[in-house]
Amino acid sequence: MQAALFTGSHKISVTDYQIPPLKPGELLLRVGACGVCGTDFHIFEGNAPAKAPVILGHEYTGQIVDVGQEVNELKIGDRVAVNPNIHCGYCEFCRKGKINLCLNLKALGVTVNGGFSEYSIVPRTQTHLIPKNFPYRIAAFSEPLSCCVHGINQADIKTGETVSIVGAGTIGLLMLQLAELKGASETFVYDISEQKREIALKLGADAALDPMDENSLQEVKDRMPGGTDVVIECVGSQKAAEFALKQVKKGGTLVIFGLADPKAFISLYLQSFFHKELTVKSSILNPNTFQTAVDLLVTGKVRTDLFNPAAVQLNNKDINALFNDPRENSVIKYMVIPEGWK
Repeated sequence: MQAALFTGSHKISVTDYQIPPLKPGELLLRVGACGVCGTDFHIFEGNAPAKAPVILGHEYTGQIVDVGQEVNELKIGDRVAVNPNIHCGYCEFCRKGKINLCLNLKALGVTVNGGFSEYSIVPRTQTHLIPKNFPYRIAAFSEPLSCCVHGINQADIKTGETVSIVGAGTIGLLMLQLAELKGASETFVYDISEQKREIALKLGADAALDPMDENSLQEVKDRMPGGTDVVIECVGSQKAAEFALKQVKKGGTLVIFGLADPKAFISLYLQSFFHKELTVKSSILNPNTFQTAVDLLVTGKVRTDLFNPAAVQLNNKDINALFNDPRENSVIKYMVIPEGWK
């Protein structure tokens, strides 16, 4: 099969890869679509850990084409979305139910071969059924949405609270919809891309603003003089995090969600932090939230139809362009499509 193999910092190529025999409890999937995450770019650039050589891609879905022994619940022809995060079940954190903090965590597409490939072997425990005709390009959002569900739970939004979302990429636009489902009375989205701001408005944001535009910022200050009750940072940069911190009102909550460069730090004005009595949280992975994400997508409670993913073919030209060329800021999601849209 053809697969995009990561072999070290700034080294990735599409190569012919031999599919190993299935072990008991494993499935062989024909990959339908695999989203490209910011983490994939961090791995490529050497700013996030991975176990090379490894086939990248952890946001994927596909159809079962073979099953190993001891697999009785699933059958050839079933379509599934893949939860890439495999916890050990016996470490200190797993036994406390904090499986996202597992000390022995493995992840498809990071430490184990993933979905930038024509086929992928996955444990049956990591699969979630999707309807027969449900589009792969929508189901592939299950993984990022499952992480957002955990993030929105960390935000602990109360009905009627105001919420700001910093960043209107995939994560920010998913968070926006989850905040609305949680009962936010007003939602504000910040992004430098006009196209992304327009999509945020179509998805229900009360205002979508350019954080570089002082007039826009003043407009929010006039409407919300003290800031908003909850702010969720979805960019993954020092500048975005510091901007987000300034938007939180007294007694409010800030959730740092974006994965930043390992050298990034946030400057915290301690007196302001003290007087505001803020709650600052972070969020990692998707503890027991994957099925919720699948259900939200299948029922249409969370929409991705406006995201218009940019298709990346599984060949060296497209894969190298994806990781080496400047990325279009207007693109919400790149998606590796081994056999075209289905």
